[in-house]
Amino acid sequence: MAISLDDVRDRYALPSVDQLLADLDAGETLPAPFYYAPEIHQLEQEKIFSKSWQYACHESAVAKPGDYAVTRAGAIPIIVTHGRDGQLRGFVNVCRHRLHSIAEENGNKPLLQCPYHGWTYGLDGKLKTAPRSQREPNFDCSTISLEPVSVERWDQWIFVNPDPNAAPLATVTADIRSRTDELNADLRDYEFQIRYEYDMECNWKLWAENAVECYHCPTLHSTSFGKTYHTSPDDYAIDSSDNTIWHAGPIKWLPTNVDPEGLKGFRFAFTFPSSFFALDDYVGFIGSIQPVGPQKSWAFVDMYAKPGADPIVVKEWLDMWDRTLIEDKRATDIQQIGYNSGRVRAGRLLLDSESPLQSFMRTAVTALSS
Repeated sequence: MAISLDDVRDRYALPSVDQLLADLDAGETLPAPFYYAPEIHQLEQEKIFSKSWQYACHESAVAKPGDYAVTRAGAIPIIVTHGRDGQLRGFVNVCRHRLHSIAEENGNKPLLQCPYHGWTYGLDGKLKTAPRSQREPNFDCSTISLEPVSVERWDQWIFVNPDPNAAPLATVTADIRSRTDELNADLRDYEFQIRYEYDMECNWKLWAENAVECYHCPTLHSTSFGKTYHTSPDDYAIDSSDNTIWHAGPIKWLPTNVDPEGLKGFRFAFTFPSSFFALDDYVGFIGSIQPVGPQKSWAFVDMYAKPGADPIVVKEWLDMWDRTLIEDKRATDIQQIGYNSGRVRAGRLLLDSESPLQSFMRTAVTALSS
């Protein structure tokens, strides 16, 4: 049964949408039930993750005809294929027979075969063969296809949207493209190093909100991110719009004999609801945060290094980022306990430093009430 935000409001005594938005304008956070209610989690899957552009993979994963890559958009498993005609296509990674996944990991094959009963699909998603189907009257393979999703490139990155009729990716990222064009051009030459993965005991929004503000950086990350970059409000720039958030800050922790005047510093882009990428003059990364349950989430971060950079410096930077993200995990796990307590209705933002949170929360409320 479909639910609406009004249904959730009645159950948890939440304000009206207009009042929620007014409270956000006044500097309040979203009310606590937004971070633990199962109904909100269900609504987010329907209203946000099934209709939003999200990072899928690097272009190298689907560079050749026959390549395919698996990913997720919230609860929806997705497979991206590179067809013989050179086209990238995306499908729900679910066989039309008994809903088993078509593939569990990336690969290259001329056809996609479900490992459960052997139904076989072309890279265009069309069913080619189904064992024993000739014994069934009126069974026509040509009428069956994998469910399509939208796929687009954002420079070297592949993004997916479970909505097959989604508006173009550029309609939600236009405000940030002038900045990410340069970021991605620099990052294109960086070389993959390692993937970091984190399982959190917190609502996905808590981790995303942590990622889009740096008010916490001097305290939570005093020996990691806060040691590496200048994070005071006069040095660290933030900007946000409905769907995108931008950070930029100069490097503070410099290798020996490096002139800071020649460095571009840290640059970070976030696209609602879950994708983020960044780089500085030594390492870069791209990643995603995904809801697993009302109070559980999972994030991955693919780390890259600049060719020719000092290996010792690269290792220090990679270790710094792992420590930073572990610190974020611990903090958001502890936050979840506070939200679950039921004793504090909402938090209070400092908008000079946390304006991206206000933007993120407004976008979430708007999406949930649509």
